[in-house]
Amino acid sequence: MNARREFLVRSGALVVSFSLAGRAWTQGAAAEMAAVPPPLPGSLRQAPLLDSWIRIDAANRVTVFTGKAELGQGVKTALTQIAAEELDVAFARVTLVTADTSATPNEGYTSGSNSLKDSGTAIRNAAAQVRAILVARAAARLNVAAESLKVEDGTVSGPGNARVTYGELVAGEELHVEAKPVSAFKDPKLYRIVAKAQPRVDIAAKVTGGAAYVQDIRMPG
Repeated sequence: MNARREFLVRSGALVVSFSLAGRAWTQGAAAEMAAVPPPLPGSLRQAPLLDSWIRIDAANRVTVFTGKAELGQGVKTALTQIAAEELDVAFARVTLVTADTSATPNEGYTSGSNSLKDSGTAIRNAAAQVRAILVARAAARLNVAAESLKVEDGTVSGPGNARVTYGELVAGEELHVEAKPVSAFKDPKLYRIVAKAQPRVDIAAKVTGGAAYVQDIRMPG
């Protein structure tokens, strides 16, 4: 009987000790996981610099880059819409460069409906973060609160009709900045470009027999 009681006491101590150790390990693991930032969304993981995706010149022209190719699925139109919406610029102001190995991010192959999931996600986040950076620069230049500013077609305006363009804000300053894992997106209720009908940018070459797709390219010789 004494031996049985001694066995139960020892077993109970062992169980309690294990439980406490397990809780301590769980709390430590949770704290360690909380300290690790979330991964960058979409193809930002492969190309985390904002200017890998978006560049703005002094003339206020916007160039957006994607490693995905237009194969007739309308991705050039869709990605241009995404960038224009989050940047608050006109659709016509954006030039999209696609699948140029010397200029665009390496996003691997174009297939499986991954263009919007990967490249669209990266461009949306990059555009939102670029917009936030430029609005913050405008607030500092105009000496006003960022919340008092609004953006329309690449021009930031504030109290007293103070105005400054994206092109002026990037002059002498690059967007060679690491992307963050979380972005402040526009409220979808304010969308004017995304989910609205836009002329397909690949249609003209398609109906005139121009070089619309990669299979239309003819190398010398």
